[in-house]
Amino acid sequence: MPNGKLLDVSDEAFLAGFESGPLASFRLMKLAHPHMIARGGGVIVNLASSAGIRWDMTGYGAYGAVKQATRVLTRAAAAEWGRQGIRVLTIAPHAESPGLKWWIANNPEEAEAFFRTIPLGRIGKLEEDIGRAVAALCSPEMAYLTGATIPLDGGQANFD
Repeated sequence: MPNGKLLDVSDEAFLAGFESGPLASFRLMKLAHPHMIARGGGVIVNLASSAGIRWDMTGYGAYGAVKQATRVLTRAAAAEWGRQGIRVLTIAPHAESPGLKWWIANNPEEAEAFFRTIPLGRIGKLEEDIGRAVAALCSPEMAYLTGATIPLDGGQANFD
C-alpha cells in the first residue's frame, strides 16, 4: 500500500497500489461480466476504505487516492451494467484483518485515537460483521441497491 506523506511515496509504490487495488478490481469485474450476463445477473462487491475521507489526510493521500478510484469504478460499472441485471457495490470495512493488525502494531497512538472515533467502539469481526453484511447486500432483499459505498465501520465514516 502506498502509505506515507506524498513526498515520501515513490512512483513505484503509488503504481503498485493502483495495480493491486483498482486495476485488479477493474480486471476482475471485466472477467466476471460475461459469466454474470450468462447467468442473468449478479452482484459484484469491491473493497475500499474510509482512508479517502479521513479527518486528517496526512500520510494517507496516495492510499486514499487508490481506494477512491475503486469507488469510482463501482459507480461506473453500476451505471453501465445495471440494465443487464448486475449490481455493483463497494464496502469500506474496518475489520480484524492482518493488514489492520499490522497498522495497529506499527501506529499504536494513531490507532488509539482512531478507535475513539468509532461510535460502536470496536473493530468489526470478519465473518460475523463483514461477511454477514456482504451476504445481506447480495440478497434479493437488497435488489434495488447498486453503485453505493457501504461503510461497514461501526459508524465511523461519513461518505456523504
